[in-house]
Amino acid sequence: MADSWFPLSNQNIIEQLKENAKNKNTLKATQTWLNVWQTWATERKLNPKLGEYKHEQLDKMLQIFYTEIRTKDGFEYEPESLKSMLAALDRYLKEHDYKYSIIRDREFHQSKLVLEGKVKCLRQQGKGKRPNAANVLTTEEEEMLWSKQSLGNCSPGVLSQTMWWILTQHFGLRGRQEHHSMEVEDFRVFVWTTVVLSTSHLKKTYKDEAGRTEQKTP
Repeated sequence: MADSWFPLSNQNIIEQLKENAKNKNTLKATQTWLNVWQTWATERKLNPKLGEYKHEQLDKMLQIFYTEIRTKDGFEYEPESLKSMLAALDRYLKEHDYKYSIIRDREFHQSKLVLEGKVKCLRQQGKGKRPNAANVLTTEEEEMLWSKQSLGNCSPGVLSQTMWWILTQHFGLRGRQEHHSMEVEDFRVFVWTTVVLSTSHLKKTYKDEAGRTEQKTP
């Protein structure tokens, strides 16, 4: 019998390929936040296995968890850390075929409200304002960039950095890889009866905060 064109695979090879596709830092972050949940649940004498809760129970448990969560030193987490926690736990549930998303599905609307309320309170207390954080441009500073043609379409380089700026502002993109990996298929475009164009990002967690496109003339 002639040699086969295609080598035979097995489940071990398939699982190894899946593991290779995962980012090591993402795996570490997921496990870190899962450990926080498990530690909290164990202290409260609750089931630490996140994926075993029915969605009604889990929504109620998360409301309490979000309220009580603290660092090992007893301090509140930074607002951005809480957002990372939410993404990590949602990622864990998705990887274990949980039926719902604790970020997107309405079944977890109440727990998400609690977390959003906590983040808002922390920001009002001055949390999240780290010394090395980037300063937000004021409207006047942004207008100056347009007027001096640092933003606009006067050259390919300026146009490129203008698109980077717009995507960063509207979709919350940060690193270069996030910009590079964006695809047209990641978005759904809506045209409402008021002739307002809006976009919805499908694959990633970045969102169009304005809900519509905005044109500026440099």
